[in-house]
Amino acid sequence: MKKLLFITFVSLFALAINGSAKAKVSPEVKAEAATEVVNTNTLKGIVFDKLTNESLAGVVVTANGQKVYTDLEGNFTIQNVCTEKCELKISLISYADQILEVETQNAKPIKIQLSQR
Repeated sequence: MKKLLFITFVSLFALAINGSAKAKVSPEVKAEAATEVVNTNTLKGIVFDKLTNESLAGVVVTANGQKVYTDLEGNFTIQNVCTEKCELKISLISYADQILEVETQNAKPIKIQLSQR
């Protein structure tokens, strides 16, 4: 019985030391990850229906391997896109896909109009 209690005590002690060591390492890892992000270009826009001029929700906007969806008002934001020119693919069911080449250095949001098939 004493051996069982001793083993349990040692195991709990080892877990406690291991948990406190992980807690100390975590802030250092976060600081390194924050310094790795170099590209901070942000691309914003809104997607409309070409005929009705209504905003479209749930449109898939893909740029540089990143996929985002438009919100209920048709707005989208893509973080960390290309530094100069970027190719956007815009698609939604029952609408024709659209591919655009956009300069990311422009600060103003882009307006995209989709046509129904």
